[in-house]
Amino acid sequence: MIIPDEPEGEPTKRQWMGYWSMIVQQTQNAFNDKAAQFILIPLGGAVGFSVESWAGLMIALPFVLFAPLAGWMSDRYSKKNVILGAAVAQVGILALICLAVFLKNLPLGLVGFFLLAVQSAFFSPAKIGINKELVGSKHLGFAAGVQQMTAMLAILAGQVVAGWWYDYRYRALGSVSEIAWQAAFLPLLILACCSVPAVFMALAIPRVSAHGGAKLSAKLLVSHFKDVRELWVDRGLRQASLGVAYFWGFASFINLWSVKVAKSLTDGGEGFGTLSSMFMASASLGMALGFGYASWLLRKKIELGWVPLAGLAMTVTALVLAFLTPGGWPFLVCLGMLAFFSALFLSPLNAWMQDRYPANKRGELQAAVNLQDCFAGISAVIAIEIMIRVAAAVGLTELEGYRGQMLAVALSCGLMTWFIVRLLPADMIRLVCLAIVKTLYRIKFSGTERLPAHGGALILPNHVSYADAFFISAVSERQVRFVMDETFMASRLIRLSARLFGTLSIRRDQPLEAIRKTIEALEAGHLVVLFPEGQLTRTGGLCELERGFELIARKAKVPVFPLWVDGSWGSIFSYERGRFFRKTPYRIPYGLSIAVGEEIHNRKLTCELVQQAMMKTSGEAIANRFSGKGTAETFNGYQLTQLEALPRGCVIRMLEEDRQQLGIDAVLISFASQTGGKFISESAFSAEDGAIWVGGEALRKRLASADFSRKTVRFFDFGSSALIPVRLEGLVHLPCLSVAGKIVSMSLPHPPKPSERSPFQAGYKAGSRGKLLPGWYLEDGKLYPGGLSLPPGMEIDSESFLVSVDFLLDVHTDPEAEIGAAQ
Repeated sequence: MIIPDEPEGEPTKRQWMGYWSMIVQQTQNAFNDKAAQFILIPLGGAVGFSVESWAGLMIALPFVLFAPLAGWMSDRYSKKNVILGAAVAQVGILALICLAVFLKNLPLGLVGFFLLAVQSAFFSPAKIGINKELVGSKHLGFAAGVQQMTAMLAILAGQVVAGWWYDYRYRALGSVSEIAWQAAFLPLLILACCSVPAVFMALAIPRVSAHGGAKLSAKLLVSHFKDVRELWVDRGLRQASLGVAYFWGFASFINLWSVKVAKSLTDGGEGFGTLSSMFMASASLGMALGFGYASWLLRKKIELGWVPLAGLAMTVTALVLAFLTPGGWPFLVCLGMLAFFSALFLSPLNAWMQDRYPANKRGELQAAVNLQDCFAGISAVIAIEIMIRVAAAVGLTELEGYRGQMLAVALSCGLMTWFIVRLLPADMIRLVCLAIVKTLYRIKFSGTERLPAHGGALILPNHVSYADAFFISAVSERQVRFVMDETFMASRLIRLSARLFGTLSIRRDQPLEAIRKTIEALEAGHLVVLFPEGQLTRTGGLCELERGFELIARKAKVPVFPLWVDGSWGSIFSYERGRFFRKTPYRIPYGLSIAVGEEIHNRKLTCELVQQAMMKTSGEAIANRFSGKGTAETFNGYQLTQLEALPRGCVIRMLEEDRQQLGIDAVLISFASQTGGKFISESAFSAEDGAIWVGGEALRKRLASADFSRKTVRFFDFGSSALIPVRLEGLVHLPCLSVAGKIVSMSLPHPPKPSERSPFQAGYKAGSRGKLLPGWYLEDGKLYPGGLSLPPGMEIDSESFLVSVDFLLDVHTDPEAEIGAAQ
């Protein structure tokens, strides 16, 4: 069976089995390669032939000579067949090296060394290119990280085992040049035998599509610059490939530098193999851990923001390493950390490029990347040799020379980081900001699987705080673009952030232009977030929705999803406590629950339809917060915290008569418990300044005889006569509604304006029982969750107030006039 270019949806078990078979095969391949190399290098030193620098060139040269042919093979034929051929070739090459050592013929052994590198040149584009075909884009960051991690662990094991094994046999047999051949032969023979199982692992990989292409010709063998030119046509691939090339130049430099330092410390004699293996083991282990950590970081999406951060860490670590004495534990740890950060530098770039390659060009473009990598590796070898000669010419000691070389590495890391920061400022800033958000907040999310993996979609969330954009970005596997009113651009910091994050800036006085820009972004395949309220809520409840999204949804013809950020009210970025910012967080980390609602399928979108969908999604978000735990009173008590009606930590007073009649005392007690407040049951009413009373008919009767002189009392009225105002000086009468012992809606004082230009937001209005609490929604005349029945004539208006149509008709009151008077 031939599998397609990329899995549709989740990979099958067969595809995952093929991926892991490839990982096992490439791991064994890498172990055999590196073990053979680290036996031949000390063997050359023992028999009087220095091969370290030659080895670096021979490893890189095949990628220069055969890169176009290797890429052509991976695209023209099934990558499974190329991988299988590479496994068979390794068995034969290791057998050749064994023969060379048996004959004591080092030049023939170096031919085998070179052929191992040739085999790797053909293996590389096939094993990298097959990743996406086996696991798809979603898991590509994870797959690429695991591939790099296991390869580095194999290299580490090969270096350590080979160096130790050779030195052990060399000392045991007599430590003379003639014995060196015997010390190398047995390990190499065992390696050759152990390479046979890799052939069977390659057979377990499913056969993927062959993309065909041009026939083999002489021109193909010299098409290096054509391939690189094609790679460079795509600006993103060009920049990413240069970053990858820098990594391999850096890795080659560190590799050779470590071997040179080990040779200097041992004079190339006994212990050279062990010490060089120890240095290389430290670097390889650090790199393997870095790749493993990167695969975890990139398990959900490829995040390029890690690249400049890793580059900065590489710069600092290289500076520290330059001043450490080689050989001690601090040196080994620092060398490992340098390699760790370098792996974190490479992984996002590598995964991003693999995802961007066209399906029929993966092998060819990867071969072009390998070619650049090899030139970078060769340049690193040349650079270190030049530095050694310059250091000797100016009279520096070997240790001073090695420190100078590492300082040069630190400088190059710093320059590369500066260059990448200029290219990826948004990615880095977003990553840092999201890291801060995830530290300060514990975010639970649900329904994100409803968002499409590809293509445009319009997301309509509630808008509670200035940090909502970061909260939404934190849970989206895809990058999202936000629509922002240009009036918010007065701040230079906001203007810079908007430009970096690709924000769609619009002007309210040019609505058609704003709609056009948003539609273009949706048609280009972006996830666009539009806050339909057009302003931040200052009550915690949903504000009136503006109508612009209706035309956008109809014209763009993309899926539309409601989204609710629960818990944002109460964070330091919300208007809770009457101000944005400048307040102490209640706790760190602070809990949030974000839900993506069901797609709104009705193409005739209306504000009423979206309002209902958003409120329904608020119920999903709060339900996910509790995950089935807690009582109904706990759930309802929490809902009260998401509206600026009852202040957190307040003292709530209630008459015993109202407590028995209304049956909402358990909810109020739960609210007080959750917010650090207090619930007091009273036998009589007392008008204390700032007091908060919850009640109904019993409290209304007591108010007439109360003394409110120079006192302000809030009365949250849940009684049957709540819509009839109680006009007493010093009393703030706030109609509310409870149904079956559950609090449904609450009025609150009008929230203050942050500035003169801020729009007015109502906390109450005539004929209303208050704003519907987040977590409740109306459907077919019933209140959910629970399917509760509202009093006759109640409906939700455009500002999320529960209004009584009958009452408004009876008293002939204009709600807007009431609001205007309140202002």
